[in-house]
Amino acid sequence: MVDRLKGHPWKTTSVGDETDSICPRCDDETIHRVVAMKEKKIHLVICSRCNSQHRYRPSLATMTRKVPLPSERQAKVLKKVESARTPRRQLSSKEWQALKEVAGEMEPLPYDPTASYSEKQIVSHPTFGLGFVRMVIDKSKIEVVFEYEVKVLAMNRPRSQ
Repeated sequence: MVDRLKGHPWKTTSVGDETDSICPRCDDETIHRVVAMKEKKIHLVICSRCNSQHRYRPSLATMTRKVPLPSERQAKVLKKVESARTPRRQLSSKEWQALKEVAGEMEPLPYDPTASYSEKQIVSHPTFGLGFVRMVIDKSKIEVVFEYEVKVLAMNRPRSQ
């Protein structure tokens, strides 16, 4: 790549200047003439080899610039987003197997959000399958261990009319 503005630190790119760009027609990085700019950035160029006009595609050398590291604030936000994406309650299938063995042949209750539950009860959920109430979080929420995941489910919901 040839830097067309090298040696001119005060010079900025403007319409009519030459620049290196990737031409989709030539399928190569060639010299282009700047035709249009948007917000002080190159927008349209014309290839000097095939005379095709297209949007500016930066050369490979300009695309490999280092990305700055996030600021402290951005790092905190990224950390929160990542933690929200990962499941909070990890579960090994060993725990579910142990609860199933302890339960033995007890009959599971069909899950109903209007019903009330206590710890160590067995519920049968239409989507998640057989589960065991691990903990009552508050008056309206329970934590249930299913075979592959732990879910927080509703309880004591008023019946809709």
